[in-house]
Amino acid sequence: MNKTVVDDERKCEHCGRTFQRDNTLLKHLCEPKRRWMDRDRPANRIAHAAWQQYYQTCHPNKRNLEYADFMRSAYYSAFVKFGGYCVDIRAVNPQAYVIYLIKNRTPIDNWNSDRIYTRYLVEYLRLEDGMEAVKRSIDHMLTLSEQENVALLDVLRFVNPNRICHMISMGHISPWVLYHSESGREFLSKLNPDQSALVMEYIDPERWQIKFMREASQVDEIRVLLEQANRV
Repeated sequence: MNKTVVDDERKCEHCGRTFQRDNTLLKHLCEPKRRWMDRDRPANRIAHAAWQQYYQTCHPNKRNLEYADFMRSAYYSAFVKFGGYCVDIRAVNPQAYVIYLIKNRTPIDNWNSDRIYTRYLVEYLRLEDGMEAVKRSIDHMLTLSEQENVALLDVLRFVNPNRICHMISMGHISPWVLYHSESGREFLSKLNPDQSALVMEYIDPERWQIKFMREASQVDEIRVLLEQANRV
């Protein structure tokens, strides 16, 4: 009787394996236990949310699935890989990206495609709220100002322009800031042909001019915000 109790106490709750010693159980790391321990990693949080979104969209009759269900899924590794991809590139609005992927019937194995993400990003940036775009841009520029030891309002003036171009191509610095701040306009005026080619898809003047005309009231609000804050 006592031996049975001891065995139960030394059983891994994830895989069911039993152990003779407590320290052996503590050191034990099976795949289910590892997946459970990883549940709070940023990549796993994104992966779990993406997996839930996938099932809610494609299988609406499924009950509200929890992380324990996710870690037993045959698609666990594929979704965690996707979550890691989103963390690595600091993806803009991963939830919206998942909806885009599902809408376009993209196979899960292709969710980590730079080409597909770029297509999503260009479309998303042209539709998103201007204030959200400005907030995200300032957050990323604050990080840059600390890394480069320059004032926030001088980030676009003194940080390596190739680095700024890369951030524009990742959606981290928005045309809302580039076109409506003094430092942004200065930056754009100094781009060389190679740099212009790198960012043109994201800052296309004609397309953005149309957007700004349609959202004139928000343009005025953002201009005033940037001028009063004297941040960029």
